[in-house]
Amino acid sequence: MSVATSPSGSPPWSPVTRSVVGVILLIALVVMVILALPLFESLLIAALLAYLLDPLVRFFQNRVHLKRQLSVIIVYALVLIVVASLPTTLGALALGQFKNFGVSLNEAVQALQSWLVRPISILGFTFSPQFLVEDVGQAIGGMLTVVPGGSLNIVSGLTTNLLWGLVIVISLYYFLKDGPKIKPWLVGFFPAAYQPDANRLIDEIDDIWSVFLRVQIFIFFVLAVLFILGSLLVVFLYQLGLIPFSWIGFALVLLIVYALVQQVDNLWLRPQLLGHTLRLHPGLVFVSLVGAIALSGLLGALIVVPGIATAKVIGRYIHRKMLGMSPWSASGVVHPVDLRHKPVKGEDQTSLNTQEDRPTGN
Repeated sequence: MSVATSPSGSPPWSPVTRSVVGVILLIALVVMVILALPLFESLLIAALLAYLLDPLVRFFQNRVHLKRQLSVIIVYALVLIVVASLPTTLGALALGQFKNFGVSLNEAVQALQSWLVRPISILGFTFSPQFLVEDVGQAIGGMLTVVPGGSLNIVSGLTTNLLWGLVIVISLYYFLKDGPKIKPWLVGFFPAAYQPDANRLIDEIDDIWSVFLRVQIFIFFVLAVLFILGSLLVVFLYQLGLIPFSWIGFALVLLIVYALVQQVDNLWLRPQLLGHTLRLHPGLVFVSLVGAIALSGLLGALIVVPGIATAKVIGRYIHRKMLGMSPWSASGVVHPVDLRHKPVKGEDQTSLNTQEDRPTGN
């Protein structure tokens, strides 16, 4: 009895061998991600930036009729110019305010010290906090003597951040350049019979992330308007003398305004908008954002909501395939809301959220 061989001459792997190899590769991938987590975070940031800038690249391709390579170079150069100009602009502003900052800070420290050393009278007893001020001064002096010893760690951390920043900048160019090749590459991993399904799943996931990024841009502009209006109100009250602070106190009030705007964003604006557009419950969005911030910081909070929506799409497909149902049935497909589409009066709203005959081609 002959054993079937593959075109290379060796016998094909049995189902058990394939399963064992697959599990080993999955474990190795998880370990690699854990060990190289900062690298994957940098690549993820570069991929998100490339995804956000891809419409601008396609604008130069379709409207200006440039080749993709030249379009990518133009967009990439514009990004580098903007990024390089930010430190120079902020540095010039900080340098112009540094002298006034030093004088005001010295005055504030002297005023605070004179206020702290004033005797306190309670029920006829007088307390002098002079000893407390002296202890605080000694503690601050002790902390300052530790700074030179830890300066090497500071330099090391700065160098590491610069290296990860370099990874983001270089990876961004290649993501912009080779972005259209990613989808065919992913589809090619699936057997030929499942490639149409994979193609359609990727299209749905692409819809989720594109809607998410449009919502993020809209939220950014809303927050900018709120912060500008709040800042103008503080400036107006400060000029009227209703906020009798130094400019340091003025800056603290601005920080409070910024914190309030952020709470409006975290508690209401982001859960409501993302929950509506991605068909997720606002409570789930809020809990996911808080949990992501606590566990993985800003990057986790940025991707957790579209990640849940993506998992919902993939989970729906797996669930319906396991039950022997068509994964593309209109009753089981829920697409994200397209902010660009305005329903016509009398149009069935459910028909806007389903795409019965979406093409599956590349």
